[in-house]
Amino acid sequence: MNTLPFLEHFIKLNVSPFILVLILFPLLASLITGIFLSVLIFLRLRRERVTPREVIDAIRALRPGGNTETLTRLCVRNDSALARLVNSCLEHASLPRGENVEVLQTVARTEVARLERGIVYLEIFVGASPLLGLVGTVSGLITIFAAVGSANSDPEKISAGIAEALHTTVLGIGTAIVMLFPFTFFSKKIDVLAVEMEELSMLLLKKLYTEEVPA
Repeated sequence: MNTLPFLEHFIKLNVSPFILVLILFPLLASLITGIFLSVLIFLRLRRERVTPREVIDAIRALRPGGNTETLTRLCVRNDSALARLVNSCLEHASLPRGENVEVLQTVARTEVARLERGIVYLEIFVGASPLLGLVGTVSGLITIFAAVGSANSDPEKISAGIAEALHTTVLGIGTAIVMLFPFTFFSKKIDVLAVEMEELSMLLLKKLYTEEVPA
């Protein structure tokens, strides 16, 4: 019966079951899960999924005080964060400007929270992976010192301890580095998208409320 290559590798190194179950497997699971999450978040944060061009063009094409029926139909059909913001703004157009802004801010916070789904797991992987690797390093050093300090030093135990310390350290730091790139990229992209949606929402409000607003 064939096993996974990395599993065969660690079995040959005589790494303790404690390290395999509590450190190496969680690190590998974090790496695989993080990569999978990164792909899903990347697909979800595509510009056409958040701020589609057709909605942006419709907002910019709207005349101040003009008919919003076309824009309303477009936003109802479009399932995007910007479309939901615009739809909320249009639904509450009968309210005073200040109240509409408050409603819009609430909806915007909800949409940003939806965009940030999954980011927290990448942040956890970035922070927890080096700590798990450090635990494995300490465990490997304990194994080494225990073997060296015994009356009859066991070269196999010493080599197993070194392999345990090095593998957990590399895997922990490597996982954190791999997860750091998508976490930073997605966090920055969400900030940019949030600012863009805010600017477009303010533009729509100016066109809906054409009366002079006192300073």
